[in-house]
Amino acid sequence: MSENTKTSHIITIMQELLNGGVSSSIDAIASNRNQYYGTIKKQGIELVEVWKPNLTNKGTHKERSLHQTIENIKRSEAYLNKLLGKSSHAVGLKS
Repeated sequence: MSENTKTSHIITIMQELLNGGVSSSIDAIASNRNQYYGTIKKQGIELVEVWKPNLTNKGTHKERSLHQTIENIKRSEAYLNKLLGKSSHAVGLKS
């Protein structure tokens, strides 16, 4: 996988999380999103992780959301801006 593809998957995940969404390893955008959550956490970004049952079998998966503290949201926005090549104040939350 190219670095650009990896970065675009992380950008998509970060945008979803900053907009209040939930992300999981079974989302269709990437074949295995689990590989990206570690990269996000290494940036000091805190994720809330909850085990959920699968709809199609007896297994489980983790759903992740952004820990909603001011500092964590600022850190997340700064990381997304870095990935997008923008200034640190360019990205805001969706209204």
